[in-house]
Amino acid sequence: MFMFRKLLLVATFALPTFALAEEQSFAIEGGQVSVPVGLTLQVKAVTIGKDATKVRLLASFDSHATNSVNMNDGSNAYLAWGEGEQNRLHMRQISDNKWMRIGNGQTMEGDLLFPGVLPAGVTKVTLVFNPGRSGEDTSAPGVTLPLELKQ
Repeated sequence: MFMFRKLLLVATFALPTFALAEEQSFAIEGGQVSVPVGLTLQVKAVTIGKDATKVRLLASFDSHATNSVNMNDGSNAYLAWGEGEQNRLHMRQISDNKWMRIGNGQTMEGDLLFPGVLPAGVTKVTLVFNPGRSGEDTSAPGVTLPLELKQ
């Protein structure tokens, strides 16, 4: 790796780690998307507990257009299972990286916490970052990632 003089930074999202009571883990179908600005997201797992939903996310950013992007800029990221605000769980902001800024050439992996639980029987959700923005936005690209939850 040092032969190429390229540095790979792996950071963990700084969220409190705790065991969710009565956890239910799901396998993911779909779960990966790339947007034109150079951001690639992969959901590795979704776990629903008694009081919160946890999403294990891997994010990588490589771009010729900009040095960094914010994944959680003006509007909070959310999980949706239908239309309207009542069908969303909003992400708890990460205390030391509120905007989820990722620099060029970096990879971050960690758990995102969404207070609340998905209703029983929901099998399709959408993870949304920077709603209403384009995937070509060089400061805060919009990303919509459909997920199918399988037991």
